[in-house]
Amino acid sequence: MRVPPPLDVHAHVAPDIDGRELRALDAHVFAMTRSVAEYSLVADRHDVRTQWALGTHPGLVRINKSFDAEAFKQAASQATVIGEIGLDGSSRVPMPDQVQVFRRILEAVQEQPRVLSVHSAGAHFHILRELHRIPLEGVILHWWNGSDELTDEAVRLGCYFSMPPAMMSSLDVIGRIPVTRILPETDHPSGDRRTRGRKRPGGVAEVEKRLAQHYGLTESEMRIQFWRNLRTLLDDVGVRDHLGAAWQSVFDHLG
Repeated sequence: MRVPPPLDVHAHVAPDIDGRELRALDAHVFAMTRSVAEYSLVADRHDVRTQWALGTHPGLVRINKSFDAEAFKQAASQATVIGEIGLDGSSRVPMPDQVQVFRRILEAVQEQPRVLSVHSAGAHFHILRELHRIPLEGVILHWWNGSDELTDEAVRLGCYFSMPPAMMSSLDVIGRIPVTRILPETDHPSGDRRTRGRKRPGGVAEVEKRLAQHYGLTESEMRIQFWRNLRTLLDDVGVRDHLGAAWQSVFDHLG
């Protein structure tokens, strides 16, 4: 089996980036946005290996204060991936306000299933409480570092977990997560800032190496496993055919 390109399910990319730069990454990337307005700048792009996501970042006061549920719902009809969304325990946005926005987003996605990349820093319990309240397929907990108990509960809820290079110095949480629920990310430019060499979306080599060692796989086997995990997630949500031909070609060759 041929080895697929690198996969990065959570990175931040400038909306006005030249498409040639994205193609030069030689990786498949889920590119997060922070607001409906930012997503509107990329909604009509057709980048071959970059899937743009619709977000409302919990750390941004102005974005949360002006959140419009109807506008988000309408934009979600165009998006296959929703992110970055979630809750943040250190945000200046009051937690009750964050929860209200997050609930409206989950309600919108309940009506039109999508893949979700969820921020949970300092709010792990609150995130799981909301996912109990509105159960959904397709949740990826981005940069998750919750307690053992909460991690076990997230696994029971069917969540997936995406890991950036910054998490590779401590793999304690990985022991609670099945290999079939793990995905790679860079969270560029934050989660890869200490990575050696050039830092860019798709730069998940360190994640592949460390997780391959943990799970007793080769790095090529680990990358194939990541892609199989993503395919399963997309199939469970029912949106695999929303992705373009370059993505489908990789899925078709996984076996």
